Amino acid sequence: MLKLVFDSLRAPYDLANILQVAVAAGNCEVLLCGNSIHHDHPKVWGKVQSWCEPGMKDLGVVISYYPSLADCVHELKLGGYLVVGTSPKADAEYTDVDFSGKVAVVFGNESTGLSASKSSLMDRLVKVPMRSSPLRFMTLSVVVPVIVYYAKARLLP
Repeated sequence: MLKLVFDSLRAPYDLANILQVAVAAGNCEVLLCGNSIHHDHPKVWGKVQSWCEPGMKDLGVVISYYPSLADCVHELKLGGYLVVGTSPKADAEYTDVDFSGKVAVVFGNESTGLSASKSSLMDRLVKVPMRSSPLRFMTLSVVVPVIVYYAKARLLP
């Protein structure tokens, strides 16, 4: 199971889009850390319900909460997971990751990404490459599906 970890995710529609990707791709777990918005927040759940079957109460996705990213990463590493952080400043690309084992992909928050101290908790850092442009980063609703579907198409059962 691919674990998708989010640090201090606050944007309701980003979380709704992430849940949509996790449901559609299947075999994903969403881990929310720090002061992340809750998945049953009215703005999140309203968006989720707009693309679900009427009356749907359970998405079929495991969603877990951790008090901090450090706590989450510690538990993942104890469980034998490779913890891969995302950063537009990374040298390696997401296509360099072997997703065939236990992998958790960590995404920073919408405005600041992963700080230097949080990046140091990762086993490795990767990026989704961008051509030279005025963009400093891509949003979570763009990056998450790229990585999830790459992992699913290439290596995950």
